[in-house]
Amino acid sequence: MTTQWTTPSVLGRRLQRTYVGHWFAGTQGDPYALILRAQRDDTTPYEEDVRARGPVFHSEVLDTWVITDGALARSVLTDARFGGLTRAGGRYRAELLPPAGPEVGPARAGVRGGVRADADPAVSAQDEVVVEALAEQLSRTLLGGLGDDFDLVAAFARRLPAQVLAEFLGLPAAARSRFEELLAGCAHSLDSRLCPQTLDITRTGLGAAAELRELLARHLGGSGPRSAQAAVSLAVEVAAPAGALICNAVEALSSSPGQWNALRQNPEKADAVVAETWWRRPPVRVESRIAQEDVDVAGVPVPADGHVAILVAAAQRDPAITPAPTKDDTGTPGQGDCGVPLGLVGDAHATSAARTVRALCRGALRALAQEAPGLRPNGTPVRLRRAPVTLGHARFPVARTGRGTPTDAGAA
Repeated sequence: MTTQWTTPSVLGRRLQRTYVGHWFAGTQGDPYALILRAQRDDTTPYEEDVRARGPVFHSEVLDTWVITDGALARSVLTDARFGGLTRAGGRYRAELLPPAGPEVGPARAGVRGGVRADADPAVSAQDEVVVEALAEQLSRTLLGGLGDDFDLVAAFARRLPAQVLAEFLGLPAAARSRFEELLAGCAHSLDSRLCPQTLDITRTGLGAAAELRELLARHLGGSGPRSAQAAVSLAVEVAAPAGALICNAVEALSSSPGQWNALRQNPEKADAVVAETWWRRPPVRVESRIAQEDVDVAGVPVPADGHVAILVAAAQRDPAITPAPTKDDTGTPGQGDCGVPLGLVGDAHATSAARTVRALCRGALRALAQEAPGLRPNGTPVRLRRAPVTLGHARFPVARTGRGTPTDAGAA
């Protein structure tokens, strides 16, 4: 990490200038810049503005090619001509945005999060079963220690991923509390890669990521798919999306009593609920890729080292790839051979993160349906600001007193 990111005054000015650049572009009518401003609970209008400008929109001020077309998005995400780093092994806009999460420290071309792009996933399909069982077990423990009213974010959705990952990675009991604290400090990492955070959040995140690496290095090997570096990246790329997906699923179920009842009666429907929530309210809304060579994308030339942003939520609304919405109110997604949702797809590391997020959320929803069958919003959920990637919740007050199905937040 260079001096420019360790000196608070310099770091603060850099963050402010970058954020001002987003605001300036937004005032000029750039919808992608308005998305990166991240000051709205619902960015759908901006995403649809991008779609209206063609399959590939070039945000000139931010020098980014933006995609909302579903088939084109999947093509880019799985195309080896696009990667997470520049050809020199650097980050997108590294001179403007500070390193975030697992990116603290040297990066190597062809490697993402300590796992080679062409490697087998570190988290296998068999591991999913383990993660899901851990998530269900630890969810029951967490819920058992909560009262009738609690914040779903702070008390459950933020803590559960850290506890599951600590167990899955085999961390000793003495290190788990600190691991959970450090992972909470990295909570804004995915969003900070595209949107500057406040100075305090940025400094906390940089320090937490560095200490997290040191903690894992003391307990894990130095190479291979389960190395400390790979574990840091897996943890950071799982925690925030998993928390967001849990809250998004509960919020969706709260407005659909039939689906909540179906889940209560048959907790195995958690898989269908997770799948549909990932389509309708994805936990990763923007994916970032760098062209490794000059590429023609739907007739638009993107130069080598050009930055491409895939608006996952918008691409998944494309009727050409998305399944039909649930019509029977039972929690069963629409049918059709539409493939897996976008976001966290592509290389081995992303596959590991996606598998872990899905399994973790399935276990969490099963436990919630069984241990808190009367769960309902107990106030208006509040979304984070400066969170264009996850659009996560800052607070989500819920209650599990009384009986019956969740009610609409406005009626709580």
